[in-house]
Amino acid sequence: MYPIVPNLMRKAQAYYDTGDPKYYIEKGTMVIIPTIAIHYDPQYYPDPERFEPARFTPEEIQRRPACTWLPFGEGPRNCIGMRFGRMQTSIGLIYLLRNFRFSVAAETEIPCPLTKASVLFSPKNGIQLRLNRLKGAKLIRGEWEIL
Repeated sequence: MYPIVPNLMRKAQAYYDTGDPKYYIEKGTMVIIPTIAIHYDPQYYPDPERFEPARFTPEEIQRRPACTWLPFGEGPRNCIGMRFGRMQTSIGLIYLLRNFRFSVAAETEIPCPLTKASVLFSPKNGIQLRLNRLKGAKLIRGEWEIL
C-alpha cells in the first residue's frame, strides 16, 4: 500500500507518439510516473484505502492492465534489489509468523499519517506492534492454535 518511492523518474530515450497529436514525449524529456497515484486509483483497485491481499492473486493480476502495481518499477530499469528483497522478506515473514502472533499496539495511529517532508514514504510516528511468542503452535484450517 505504501511504496517507498512514490514516483519513478525516467528519461525518454526516443520520441514517443501517443496517437493523439496533442500529446507526445520528445526524446530526452524527463517523465515522472506517479506510482502512488496508480496504486490508489479506484479504477484499478476498488476501495484503494483498504488492504486486500486477494487483489494479488494470479487471476486478479491478469484482470488489470500491466504496470498498475509498481513497487519495484518495471522493465529493464526496475529495482536491482527486487529479487533479493522479496527473498529476504519471505524468509523473515516465515520465521516471524511461525513464532509470533502480531497485533497493533494502542500507540499506533490508525489511519497512519505519512511524513510529508521526505522523498520516501514513511509513517510520521512509526508503527508500533505487539508480539506474543507462540510457545507451541499448530496451524489448523488456516488458523494458529496455541498449544
